[in-house]
Amino acid sequence: MMSTPASKKTSAQFISIQKMHVAKLLTDTAEGTTYDTPIDFGKILRQVDINPTNNTVEAYADGQSIDTYTNTSNYELQFETAALPLEYYAYLLGHGYANGKMIANKDDVAPYFAVMFQSDKRNGKARYSKFYKVQFSEPTQSGKTKEENLEYQYPSLTAKAIYRLSDGNVYAYGDDEDENFSAENWYTAVDETQGGGGA
Repeated sequence: MMSTPASKKTSAQFISIQKMHVAKLLTDTAEGTTYDTPIDFGKILRQVDINPTNNTVEAYADGQSIDTYTNTSNYELQFETAALPLEYYAYLLGHGYANGKMIANKDDVAPYFAVMFQSDKRNGKARYSKFYKVQFSEPTQSGKTKEENLEYQYPSLTAKAIYRLSDGNVYAYGDDEDENFSAENWYTAVDETQGGGGA
């Protein structure tokens, strides 16, 4: 059980987001979860939106609400990125990739991944995010002709994060401003039991 936090704690404001890493989920059973080695996607991340799917029920008696319960069933994630190499798209969506071509087949199944990134703060610290079981969806694509005023076109990736079977965990956050947290091995492996830290 979490102890009561101290009063008047502070956190610096966020100014940027970066360092998207993914690690393919290999197995997830009641006995444990295993992952492949994380891959650094490089300088591609522009924005991340995290939207929980919340379900609420209320109990009524004597003409009033006497109890309420909220459950979060999953998390909808959206990643706005710079242009991704086709090989990364194929990897995330479970498509084939050979000779510089990505080929989508009707029998392809998108695998699950752990996804990691960080939100940088004005004071040089950062908050780290890690979602343990994420499946990406086929992205919506659009293009626009070049006009007098040039503008970049940024693709988006949508994904859904669900709870792991092994332990029920869905995400972990860590913060440099907490003296008990270390981000030294945040991107090395998904779980501490696999040699990484801060999971």
